[in-house]
Amino acid sequence: MGSGSTRPNNADDKMIAAIERGDDGQFKDRNPGKNADTKLIKEKAAREKKIQDKTDRLKALRLAAEQEAKAK
Repeated sequence: MGSGSTRPNNADDKMIAAIERGDDGQFKDRNPGKNADTKLIKEKAAREKKIQDKTDRLKALRLAAEQEAKAK
């Protein structure tokens, strides 16, 4: 046998080899390309901020209810 020179060594070769073996659903690139879609990134950040604000408001309500319960 050779030194393994026919072994796939980059993501494209690995994907093609995985498809040929029939397990293309299991192939995952270790270094996926960066997402440069700034609109998507901004939407995600806005969603996260909205969720964090909601969480903060619920936490404040819970603390106020606990303090009111202690006062009684």
